[in-house]
Amino acid sequence: MPQPKIDRRGWLAWFLQKRRRERADTVGILLSSDGHGHLNWACNVSGEFGFSISYSADGVTWSSYDGTGGELYRDCSGIAGYFRVCQADENGYDVLPYSNAVHSDGL
Repeated sequence: MPQPKIDRRGWLAWFLQKRRRERADTVGILLSSDGHGHLNWACNVSGEFGFSISYSADGVTWSSYDGTGGELYRDCSGIAGYFRVCQADENGYDVLPYSNAVHSDGL
């Protein structure tokens, strides 16, 4: 008995739609910087309790830097190092996932 012909376009469309829906259920934060510490980020969910900014001098060891009141920008100029952002809960603790890390030259 011959096998049925596989509709590859239909399968690919189904697979990509399934992947988009799975990714839409997760929190995504995209952090950008001008290289001098002016941080801007976009998030696909609202930060009900604000966002938490973490700092690292070497990109490995992270510490809490500052919190925001729901704003999507922060001026951290004058500090050389790496920054990343995540959502904060009602007690000010970090809620994963973290954003990508960006570097500031400290100017």
